[in-house]
Amino acid sequence: MFDFSLGPVTLCAPGPTKGTDDHEGLPPDWLDVIGTAGDQFRDAFTRTCLYLTLREADASGVGASAGTRTDDTVVIGTEYGNTAALARLQRHAAEKGKLLSAQYFPNATSSSASAYVNLRVGATGRNMTINAGVLTPVVALWQALSTLSRERSDVSRLLVGDVYAPEAVADVQLDTPEVLCRDGIAHAFLHKGTELTAEFDFGAARAPHPGLTRIVCKAVARGSDAVDATPVAFAERNSAFATRAFLDLVHTLEPAERAVLECHAPDGRHACVTVTRQQANGTDRESL
Repeated sequence: MFDFSLGPVTLCAPGPTKGTDDHEGLPPDWLDVIGTAGDQFRDAFTRTCLYLTLREADASGVGASAGTRTDDTVVIGTEYGNTAALARLQRHAAEKGKLLSAQYFPNATSSSASAYVNLRVGATGRNMTINAGVLTPVVALWQALSTLSRERSDVSRLLVGDVYAPEAVADVQLDTPEVLCRDGIAHAFLHKGTELTAEFDFGAARAPHPGLTRIVCKAVARGSDAVDATPVAFAERNSAFATRAFLDLVHTLEPAERAVLECHAPDGRHACVTVTRQQANGTDRESL
């Protein structure tokens, strides 16, 4: 069980790919925010993560672009992350052989986006990239809150989602050929606090849930423990959209109300997080 407060939540969905690292439908302030220095070494996933972290300010009103060093932790939850950079490295290696420049290697790793973000925002806390498949948003949130609980950082910056390179789309189709792959990354500030409490559950079901599904719903604890009759199911591959919907729902909770995010993998594995808004006197834990 973790206590925390939730800051601003945003989503960036760059638009459909054109078969390269470039995207249509970019925000108009894209280049103003992230700049172009070193852009030849950054893939679309890294650029989108940078855009969100440099553009957004936390509740204190201090933006990441201010350059102030902090003990913030950066947690990126993604299935495919920097696949585009890794694939580009493979192509260059095949073309150039031993003549391949070493400058490609530091920028084509599975966690290069996280490294770029930490360096640009001056974060000196923990820095991690998490791939838990369908369960990624719950596991990434657990890691971000664990850091706050262990007092490693006062703020965790959570980024969840994917920007799909052609190689990533091809890989998705091998596993779930009918699933939609929409680009998008959700970003949120998590702070130390007592406004919210998160409880996690991980396991494997005897009867696997059909298909790849993430479910967002709202529950109200008033004796009957009634659950919202219209939960929202997300069957697409990218978990950014379910994460954004869940965190937006958390912002709307009244005291003692709960928001639930459930992730179900086709093989039966599941992960669930339940976030409850605390009452002013802190008694709602006993009532649940």
